[in-house]
Amino acid sequence: MEEKAHYTGHRKRLKEKFDDAPKVLADYEILELLLGYAIPRKDVKVIAKEILKKIENIGSIINMDLSEIKGAGKETERFFKIIAEFYNRVENISFDYKESITGPLQVYRLLKYSIGFAENENFVVLLLNNKSQLISKKILTEGIVNRAIVYPRQIAEYALKEKAVYVVIAHNHPTGDSSPSQKDIELTHHIKESLATLNIILKDHIIVCKNEYTSLYDLGFLED
Repeated sequence: MEEKAHYTGHRKRLKEKFDDAPKVLADYEILELLLGYAIPRKDVKVIAKEILKKIENIGSIINMDLSEIKGAGKETERFFKIIAEFYNRVENISFDYKESITGPLQVYRLLKYSIGFAENENFVVLLLNNKSQLISKKILTEGIVNRAIVYPRQIAEYALKEKAVYVVIAHNHPTGDSSPSQKDIELTHHIKESLATLNIILKDHIIVCKNEYTSLYDLGFLED
């Protein structure tokens, strides 16, 4: 009973601290509050600090294998995946489809939570109209780590069906390093050439990771 009284009182004080000034809380304290909902009847301060020792930043918990953390487990891992999916849906709802996509940051924000934290490689196609507004988007392929099979013909058929003028392609690197590989560069050129025969422009190829992104357009790989 004493242990319960201890962590119950601590959790109450932490919540009050959050209510007064959320920005002053340390990362481990924010994590404590979250863990309190996934693990409701346990002191989670030690678990929060142990998790933060093993990840780059608090956001990386979404893609973490929590089985190695004593006291966490599958239910806690599921809890953070639910949070990731929640943010993914919020980003999709808040995205202004009337707004022109003028740079890779917009695409990164749109895709970060849907593929940036994924354990496997996913390939996404975004179709734009003549004003660079988003017409449609979908995950074209879902693969294993470091391998997503992409067929330029599929992209072309999808773009033609939706009457797209521009195409933006994107995929994630599960490693967290958004630097393009030689295969990424070659695939970009291949898809660009395939779409050009249909008078459709490949506008960018963006590599999305949980904490960063890289635009192959910005690197000069889509210049004529």
